[in-house]
Amino acid sequence: MTTSQRSVSSPAVPDYTEGIKKDVAEIKFLIHDLRVEGFINEILHYHVTLNTDLEIYNIVQAQILHAADVQELKAKFSVMRKALQSYSNAVMSFSPDRTVLLLGRRYVDAIHQVCELILNPLWGRSDQVLSFLPDEARSVRWRRRYRNSIRWLYGVHFRIEAFLEEQEKPGIREEFDIAEDIRNFTTDVVMGYVVEKSEARVELQLHQLDAAILIGRRPRFRRTYFNLIMNGVDAMSGRKAGVLAVSTCIEGDRVALRVRDDGVGMTADKIQQLLSDRPTLDGELHSLGFVFVRQTVAEFGGDLAIESTVGKGTTITVRLPYLPGRTVAHLDPTRQDKYRLPPRFRSSPEETAGLKSLMDDALFADAGAPAPRPVKPAQPDASRARQSSNQQRPCGKLVFEAYQKSQAQFPGSIFGIAVTENDRVEMFTVKPYERDWNISHEDLSPTYFQATHRGRIEEDELKKPFVILKPPQSMQEYFEFKEVPEADRGPELFTRMVRDECIRIARKLIATGLEPMIPVHLASASRYFTAPAELIGSEPFPLELMARQKLSIEEVA
Repeated sequence: MTTSQRSVSSPAVPDYTEGIKKDVAEIKFLIHDLRVEGFINEILHYHVTLNTDLEIYNIVQAQILHAADVQELKAKFSVMRKALQSYSNAVMSFSPDRTVLLLGRRYVDAIHQVCELILNPLWGRSDQVLSFLPDEARSVRWRRRYRNSIRWLYGVHFRIEAFLEEQEKPGIREEFDIAEDIRNFTTDVVMGYVVEKSEARVELQLHQLDAAILIGRRPRFRRTYFNLIMNGVDAMSGRKAGVLAVSTCIEGDRVALRVRDDGVGMTADKIQQLLSDRPTLDGELHSLGFVFVRQTVAEFGGDLAIESTVGKGTTITVRLPYLPGRTVAHLDPTRQDKYRLPPRFRSSPEETAGLKSLMDDALFADAGAPAPRPVKPAQPDASRARQSSNQQRPCGKLVFEAYQKSQAQFPGSIFGIAVTENDRVEMFTVKPYERDWNISHEDLSPTYFQATHRGRIEEDELKKPFVILKPPQSMQEYFEFKEVPEADRGPELFTRMVRDECIRIARKLIATGLEPMIPVHLASASRYFTAPAELIGSEPFPLELMARQKLSIEEVA
C-alpha cells in the first residue's frame, strides 16, 4: 500500500523555536549532521598504518616525523571523544539548557580543531611520504579510501564554518542554482558519505537536474539535502544493493527536489510522525534530521511531501519557490567556488587520465590469473588484442574462484565486466575480498568503474554465495566507453544497451563456469526489465533466468 502525505502545521508551537532552546536545537541539529567520528577513525587508522609501513620498509627519518603527527592527532581526537561523551551525557540526563549548549559548542570546537589539523597541508604529509613506499604497501593501496575520508572531513569543516558565520551574522541570504549546488555538493562530499556508510552497496544517481535560482541560506539548504540522503541510505541499510535517485524538476512556480530510495519504506504512522512538530527536543540526541529539514523548507517558503510503500521504497519531495527570470549567468562568478571542495581534494579526470596506460595491463591482474603478454608495438590495434585476450578467459570461473580464495572475515569477490554486442569480452577485472581492505570498484578499475557493469559475489546468512550486479553508473561515460556517436545518445538507447548487456553478461558468466542457479540481486531491475515478473518482483533470482531473457535484436526477430 502506498502512503502519501504532505507536511502540515501543528497547532501547538514547539518550545525550541526561540530563546535559548532555539540555540540548543541549532547545536543539536549541527552535531546530528556532522557524522564525523567514523571518518576521523578511518583517517587515524590510515596514518597508523602508514607509520607502520614506514617502519617496515625502514624509512626512518620520514617515520619519525610522521609519528609525531600521528601523536598530535591522537591527542586531539581524545579530547574530541571526551567532549562528545560529556555532551551526550548532558543531553540524556536532561541537564539545564545552558549546560547542554556549552558542552555542545565545546564538542563542535573540538571537531573543528581536529579538522583544522588534518586539513593543514603541513600535517601528515601523506602525499610526500607515500612516494617512498612501494605499491604493495597497505597504505598505498588504501590511499583512495583515505582521500574519500578527507573529502568528507572537508565538508564537515565547511559546515562548522558556515554555522559559526550564521551565529555571527544571522539572516544572511544569497542566490544560488539548485542544480549546480546539488551536483557539486554530491560530487565533493555526499558521494563519499554514501559509499562509506553503505559500504558501496548503495548507488547514488543524479537524474534530471533542472536549473533554478533559489534565494536563502545556502549552507542550510545543503544540510537539508544531506539529511534526505542520510534518510535514504539508512532506509537501505539492510539491503544487499540499492539505488538512491536525486532529481530537480521545474513544476510551475516551484522547483521540486526529489530523493527516491528503494529501501524498506514507511508506514502512514511513521510519515505522520516525521511531518509533525515535536513539542520539545529535550533529551533528544538522534532522529533530529527531519525536524531540521522541515524548519529549513519552511524558511525557504516551500512544502514537503512523502510518498512511501512499505517494502518498496520512499520518495521525498521538497518544492521550493525559485526566482523566475534569473539564471546562472546572473550569479556572482566570484562566489561560485566558495562552496566547492578545494581543487587539491577533488577527484578529477586528470587523476585517472595518467592511469589509462597502466590500467590496460592492470585490468587483467585478477585473482591468480596471469596477465597477458604486452601487445607488441607492431600490432595496429591494441584494444582488439585486449579483447581477444579477455575473450579467452573463463570469467565466470575466475569470479567464483576469487570468492573462494578470499581471506576476508566476510568472504567475497568484486569484479567489473563489459561485453560487446557481438558477445566479446572487452573488459574484465576481478579481485577477492582482502582481510584488511574493503576494496571498491573505483579501486579495482579507476578508469572504467562508472562505465561498466559492476558485480560482487558474497555470502548470505546461510553462507551460500550470491551475486550482486549493478549497471553502469554514468550514462555519459558508458556511451564514451562504447564509442556511441553523440547524435545517437539518449536515455532510451542507454536503457536498451544496458539491458542487453546484462543479458549478455549473464550468458557469458554461465558459459565460462559460473553456476547457472546462483542467486542474483540486480540493482535497478525494474528500470531495465519490465518482464518477466520474476526479475523485478522477487529477489534474488537465478542467474540463468536473466540469461534466458531475449535481447532487443532477438525480440525483433
